[in-house]
Amino acid sequence: MSELIIVGAGPIGSWVAQAAVDDGIVDRVAAVVDPQPEARARLTAETGADAYPTTVDLPAARNAERALVAFSSRADKVAPEIVRLVSSGYHVVTTCEELAWAPRHIWDAMHTSARSNGRVIVVTGTNPGFIMDRVPLLVASGSRNVSRIVVTRRVDSSTRRESLVRKTGYGLTPEEFAHELAAGRIGHKGLDASARLVARGLLWPYHDVSMRIEPIVVDGVVHGADHRAELSTGDGRSIELRLTMAWKIAEPVDRVQVVGEPPLDVRFEGGYPGDEGTVANVLRGLQRCSELDPGFYRPTDIPLRFGVR
Repeated sequence: MSELIIVGAGPIGSWVAQAAVDDGIVDRVAAVVDPQPEARARLTAETGADAYPTTVDLPAARNAERALVAFSSRADKVAPEIVRLVSSGYHVVTTCEELAWAPRHIWDAMHTSARSNGRVIVVTGTNPGFIMDRVPLLVASGSRNVSRIVVTRRVDSSTRRESLVRKTGYGLTPEEFAHELAAGRIGHKGLDASARLVARGLLWPYHDVSMRIEPIVVDGVVHGADHRAELSTGDGRSIELRLTMAWKIAEPVDRVQVVGEPPLDVRFEGGYPGDEGTVANVLRGLQRCSELDPGFYRPTDIPLRFGVR
């Protein structure tokens, strides 16, 4: 029997739990791990799973079971939990944005643990994981002599879950926005990771990524945040990622522009739905765990493959 462990009983964990069973990816959700009793109780009532406050309390995996880790964007908080799960025999899929381009010591620890335990760790999601890294790389593969890639993502935060709305700074004053941004409590995580993933996929050399995040202010109140990530190779080639998340934003869209031969311009009118998209990308990660060689996989490390083994 194929079983799934959910670590983080928030919206993403809850949606994946149901979808994984509905799509036949697992037979059942075996356990829910969350420090909040209310969150555990809600999801265990929906799934009939066992409940645990920490991963330390989980029993060892029996048949290469899989775990979803979706409780934080911070690599330093999530990585130790993943290493513990892998050491206990679980394949792991995580939506932790900072792990899309993990610091070298964290990457080494996770990759070594996965290899030594014969397990797979996959980082995936909508952004990073798909719309601002995998999709641009796919589009760029249809052109030659690529010199510039610009990805624009405009998200209407009023259609998204509450936790994402809070990350945009909605309702704060500009002064409060600056304080919360400096403390790391607001702002999207992982845009710099997506820029690096695209450069790595193109085999472009680069030195660093410049980042800036600014509030979108309407009548003295923050309605969202404007993010920019810029990467240059030093020889004229560049990648620019533009992410705007704001309340009731006009004309949400995702757009990938490639300067090359031929030039390409691909649009997702209305924007790619991030929450549903994250669930879909997590499910693909869970499916691929048993097919991949043991190790740690960034989002762009997983090959596109449908129906061919």
